[in-house]
Amino acid sequence: MNLISLYYFTELAKELHMTNTAQKLYITQQNLSQHIQRLEQYYGVELFYRKPKLSLTYAGEQLLLAAGRILSEENDLKNRLSDISLLGAGNLKIGIPSYRGEICLPSILPRFHELWPYVSIQLVDTSSEVMEQMVFDGELDLYIGIKYTADPHLEILPLLDDNLFLVVSDSLMVKQLGEECGTVKRQSAGGVKLKEFKDFPFLLPKPPMRLRKMVDQCFLDAGFVPKVFLESSTTELLISLYPYDYGAFFCTQMRLPLLEEKAPDANTFPLMLNGEPVRHRLVLAYHKDRYLPKYMKDFIDITRDVFADLSDIRLDKKADRTAPFLQKKLSLTHKRAPKWHALSF
Repeated sequence: MNLISLYYFTELAKELHMTNTAQKLYITQQNLSQHIQRLEQYYGVELFYRKPKLSLTYAGEQLLLAAGRILSEENDLKNRLSDISLLGAGNLKIGIPSYRGEICLPSILPRFHELWPYVSIQLVDTSSEVMEQMVFDGELDLYIGIKYTADPHLEILPLLDDNLFLVVSDSLMVKQLGEECGTVKRQSAGGVKLKEFKDFPFLLPKPPMRLRKMVDQCFLDAGFVPKVFLESSTTELLISLYPYDYGAFFCTQMRLPLLEEKAPDANTFPLMLNGEPVRHRLVLAYHKDRYLPKYMKDFIDITRDVFADLSDIRLDKKADRTAPFLQKKLSLTHKRAPKWHALSF
């Protein structure tokens, strides 16, 4: 049995499309077909039904389950041996949303590459739920993203409390509130009460995004159903629409630098729920049973340092537009912990 053939099989089993899989793997369809045929000859079974469309046989389903474990073990072995290798070669597969990667990776990767120039990095960007499952299944080494609940199988390192803000322009506030605009603006600087904005149109993240679930809970607590003008899967789109006053929207702390660049006059009011700031819990997670080579430990240490620096950002806003608590350092869920003090949940 060839591990390359087994890997190609798992990719075809996910896509169930010869052309797309071959293109993804940068091989010809003929080459892919030969790998599948070799596996079928090795095991003495058919792994795919070819008609009416490509699908797994029962034997193929069983091999797919085993293949995931085999390839995960092989990757773990490579990581162990890389600690012995003089070159320090290896592979690091990281799940991280693109926008978070754009913010933190330019600070992380140069430091990491200087230490480990022969370690290749593969980034995966899909939903948080999928990436968490990929860590659990051994398909990802690390996950950087939002996670609220404990998991006995995962080691979880808190990185940052990513505060949420209501973003609205002065002109939209004047249009909707009239003479009450100044009063509501001053009151919202220390924490917004959404019921004051019940007549505003809103631009919201699409369900079932975790940000949308959190925002919907805030609307429920405020006792009204929002007037939704538009839903989007990216906050970047909402920020680009800010000048048109289509509605108020919500923005995380990590996106505030982009908002400041695109809309320096925007009001950013801290979102509150039950008297407390609403926050995303940003973490770094990996499987407890995963062997961590030295380069992976270094990547984690560098990542924690970078996020500790991000937490020190002070928001340079005028006093009438900035929440007082934001003049202090934005809160972290951990201090600069001693290297390799993992927090388990």
